[in-house]
Amino acid sequence: MLNLPETLRAALAQAGEEYLAGLSNKGTVNRGKKDLSGLTPAATPDGETVRVALGDVECVIRAPLGDSGCSCPAQGMCRHRVAAILWLKTQSQDGGCSGPSEAPPPDLSPLLEVPADQIRKAMGAKNFHSLLFRLGRDGLPAISEGSIVQVELPDAAVKLLTPLEHSSCTCRSRELCRHKAAALLCYQLKKERHTLEELAGPTKTSESRWDPEQVSAAALAVRELAAGILDNGLSRLSPGAPDSAQRLSALCHTANLPRLENGLRSLSTLLERALKRSAAFRTEDLLLRLAELNHQAKALEAPDADLPSLAGSFRDEYLPCPPLFLSLLGERQFHSDSGFAGTVYYFWELNQRRWYTYTIARPTFYEGRGRRRPPSRNPAPWGLLDCLMDQLYNLTLSLDHGKATADRRLSSSEESRGTVGANGKPWEVFPPELCWTDFSAMFQYLEPYLLEGPETDRVVFLRPAACKTEAFDKVNQQFRMTLSDSAGRTVPLEVRYRAEAKSLVQTLEALSKNIEEHPGGVFLALARLSGENLSLYPIEYYSEWGCGA
Repeated sequence: MLNLPETLRAALAQAGEEYLAGLSNKGTVNRGKKDLSGLTPAATPDGETVRVALGDVECVIRAPLGDSGCSCPAQGMCRHRVAAILWLKTQSQDGGCSGPSEAPPPDLSPLLEVPADQIRKAMGAKNFHSLLFRLGRDGLPAISEGSIVQVELPDAAVKLLTPLEHSSCTCRSRELCRHKAAALLCYQLKKERHTLEELAGPTKTSESRWDPEQVSAAALAVRELAAGILDNGLSRLSPGAPDSAQRLSALCHTANLPRLENGLRSLSTLLERALKRSAAFRTEDLLLRLAELNHQAKALEAPDADLPSLAGSFRDEYLPCPPLFLSLLGERQFHSDSGFAGTVYYFWELNQRRWYTYTIARPTFYEGRGRRRPPSRNPAPWGLLDCLMDQLYNLTLSLDHGKATADRRLSSSEESRGTVGANGKPWEVFPPELCWTDFSAMFQYLEPYLLEGPETDRVVFLRPAACKTEAFDKVNQQFRMTLSDSAGRTVPLEVRYRAEAKSLVQTLEALSKNIEEHPGGVFLALARLSGENLSLYPIEYYSEWGCGA
């Protein structure tokens, strides 16, 4: 009778053929069984291990079994080690070792104790949240549980063993790869160790991205900059103030504070306008920006500051979305105070009956005055080779494997694939009941989204009964057109003049007389609150809507 160490005896009792196949594969287990039938092994206990001679090779079997060794050159769990383990199991049972005659159930509880933060780190935040989205949409993958846990992921098959480092994956990685981590998370969810809602929430460990001293120094510098501008006033504003705000924004970028960074870039633009006495400058805009920056900085200095939510994010998370059926219905140019310019394209999703946007942007805070490609010449994403964005109008587009943010901003991910479909005029693809002629009903539709709703929930089509253009407001540098419905309810369409909006204002001025004399066209506009009142920013104007042309 072999005198086996207690830990090894317990490991052998739980090691069935399924477990050994998890350490290697079924072929290796079958080969080990075949080899064993023609051999006469000899065992020599050696402390916590047992040396097993199998012909001209010697195996050292220890617990956990995956740490066993062999004198042959094979990597991993070879057929010799499998044969030695199978033989030791028979010797242990025949020798009448203490314990039940049947193998005890495997202890898989260590797989449930792996922290979610360790899994998140192994997968990466992007893959982690993408998995949560897919699980919420499609449910858990196929999971079988025995002496090991087998998980069939869409792109890999994983065998989870205890200890975890002996798990295997079809990607052949020996580390805790993203597939093993995903399988581990699925198993923990099956065992109700976590919930999707809990895992999707913010994590406390993410605070390690911030250095408390660096955050405190950045917040103090922002408050001092804001206080200095308010103390000196606009009449004594330093010519170097815009550059100071830009330099401080770079420091906030290094400190992982994107919300402050963007606010400071916007402040730099406002200060430049003030120094140049630009007609687009508004004192109230500057005061509001300074107040916001000061408030954000003071919140970051609080001892119990929630840094993940206060700091903001450099990039929003793009998550997989179901197949989309899109129609491009409009575009607008933008030039933000925080230093970015580009084009926003507005797509209507025919199945969900919701808006999606796609943005092409470029940073402007370091660029000179160079010629830029016209927006209409922007190339289309999603594998649409040799296709420009303006060629997508009046067509339908099927998008598979698309990704979008929570507020439905589409990504240009290389995994996404678009297919151009049949022709579709705007009035053929857009629901007629959502083309508003009653402005009161339109306001009720928009009201839940006006304060904090995403842009995609504030886009509307409306057909006014009458339009009246007011004289250009030279004091406020603003173009204004008043739209009326059949009941006399009005809503203003407003564009504030600045260099970047010059062509838009000129186009609207040229159209305004024709629109007044021949109403009936349809505006695509972005709704927003102007003070306490609703106002519209124009995106497109369709002079013909529902016509056969």
